[in-house]
Amino acid sequence: MLGVIVTALFTVGAVGLGRYLVGRWMDGFDPAEMVGVCGVIGLGTVGLATLFLGLIPGGLGWGVLVVWVGALFGISRLVQPFKEGAFRIAKPEGSSLLFALAVGVASLFALVGVLAPSDTLDWDTLAYHLAVPKLWIQAGQIQFIPTIHHSNFPATVDALYIWGLTWGGQSGAKAFSLMFLLLGLASIFGLSRRHYGPKAAWWAAFVFVTIPVVLWESGTGYIDVAHGLFGGLGILFAARYVAESKSRNELFLSAILLGFAAGSKYTGLQTIGVVAVILFAAHALRKEAVTGLKTAALVACIAMAIAGPWYVKNVVLTGNPVYPFFYEKFGGGNWDQRRADTYREEQQQFGAGTVEKRHDLTELGNAILGLAYQPGRYVNPQEDKGGGTPLGAIGVMAVAAGLIWALSGRMRQFEVAALSAVAFSILLWFFLSQQSRYVVPLSVPLALMAGGAIARLAIGPVLAGLALMQGAYSLFLVYTQRFEDQLQPVLGKVSTEDYESRTIGFYRPSLIINKEAAKGKVALYDEVFGYLLDVPYIWANPPHSMLIPYDRLNDAASYVDALKKLGVTHVYINLSPMVKDQQFVSRWVGAMGLNGVTEPFSPQERKEHWDNWKDKWEILLADAVAERRLEPIPDVKGHCILFRIL
Repeated sequence: MLGVIVTALFTVGAVGLGRYLVGRWMDGFDPAEMVGVCGVIGLGTVGLATLFLGLIPGGLGWGVLVVWVGALFGISRLVQPFKEGAFRIAKPEGSSLLFALAVGVASLFALVGVLAPSDTLDWDTLAYHLAVPKLWIQAGQIQFIPTIHHSNFPATVDALYIWGLTWGGQSGAKAFSLMFLLLGLASIFGLSRRHYGPKAAWWAAFVFVTIPVVLWESGTGYIDVAHGLFGGLGILFAARYVAESKSRNELFLSAILLGFAAGSKYTGLQTIGVVAVILFAAHALRKEAVTGLKTAALVACIAMAIAGPWYVKNVVLTGNPVYPFFYEKFGGGNWDQRRADTYREEQQQFGAGTVEKRHDLTELGNAILGLAYQPGRYVNPQEDKGGGTPLGAIGVMAVAAGLIWALSGRMRQFEVAALSAVAFSILLWFFLSQQSRYVVPLSVPLALMAGGAIARLAIGPVLAGLALMQGAYSLFLVYTQRFEDQLQPVLGKVSTEDYESRTIGFYRPSLIINKEAAKGKVALYDEVFGYLLDVPYIWANPPHSMLIPYDRLNDAASYVDALKKLGVTHVYINLSPMVKDQQFVSRWVGAMGLNGVTEPFSPQERKEHWDNWKDKWEILLADAVAERRLEPIPDVKGHCILFRIL
């Protein structure tokens, strides 16, 4: 809990830092909106500054002092406004109190997720969102990690996890997700109150916090809520500028937020492009095409100046600014066309309909509505069969809000601009990768517009009922699938060790690896939860990288020699039923000679695996064990094997 408190205090400093940087552009803004937006920008600023600190050898060691100096400076900038009552909050009463309680319950759910250890369902948190920052901390600087291509994604939000891990471990890092949620709620509440009035403000905040993916991810190490706020608020401020272009203040805020969006996720580049097009089109319709072109260029340049350092880093380290994507255009070290094709195929598994027709325009309506009625198609795991977790859903209210406004006949310039940005973004999403997490930025303007529709449109009471049903369902879903179970270790009813042992198959093996390979390095096969390890490791499966030259390895000796050159002393394979065909596993173990007698693969099966670049390693490893070049460590139990290189 202490780590969460420290992160919360740090976030207060970020609010003050943001107020110092952009407060001059927020005269006349709602107080809640000012706190939220300043906090989001302040945290984004710290994340970007972390890149420059982290590129200095040893910078992540002493850099914590630098960021805390910035936070303390921010806190000092809030002392006088606090004394003057600028942050005085009116006591919620009547229906407002009910909304405040509902938002408080949702925030409590997220807090429990932050305090509980992440488990297998929290996949990306353990695989790379916390694992990569942990590796950077161990190295003392931000550097290229050859087998985890995610380490080259823009990391404005992930960089904050470096500091959270430093002072509060896993909970200290994940607490930044909760802070972004609270700042986002303040931003949406205040902006909605300024634009649509108090009634809309409470509804907008309620709709946003009860979007299933927002509610769930706010208690994890995923970055989609933070990224969504950067992109979504950027869209809203641009739409405000289109509707009320008397001042450029909101235009500058939009550009800054869009810069942090592109600096935290590649999809932020799309949002910059979408907003630039909307700004140009709005001016062009007023017969101000030249002004529109200049305005769009100004926003894009400011945004890319903020996001650019992450892309420059990629060019220097990999040769590709958006590594590992668009390999055909940019190339990239430690990557090739086969791996690019594999990664693209994985990205295309998400969405409604068949893979063959996934990007056929006739499926566009199905894809959009499917976000509400078949969420399992847009979320891992088994997304191709609709088996994804419903926790990753966008929900019905976000979809309904956009459709209701589009059909209402009541849209003004603000709604037209915001919905145009949403529609354009959805079109890009449809043709790229149809993952529901990629739509989170659009849920920000849609939540605000849902509040506006409930307050302003004749169909408002119907939408209010729909919002209440969505909220009740989302809270029930997160309660039954996460909160109820996570509360046990948080309250101490079960130990952290027992909880992780039950919910993460790799937990017990990781303890043995940390002991056995204390002075070595482990190669992980079909296992990506390296965050649990305190020893150096690599993801060894061929699709992850070209670090191990499988194409040039023709026997067990060359395979083991290649591992030794990389400093690998141990090899771990996950034999989980979720990963491998168990009939093959039985034959594989027999080919290793682990049953007492070596039972080689049939010539046909051996050739099939040898000729498949993704599976060749299975033959090499089996041969290495059979030839006693790798020795199994008997203490490891379960669907896994740990080997020592002899």
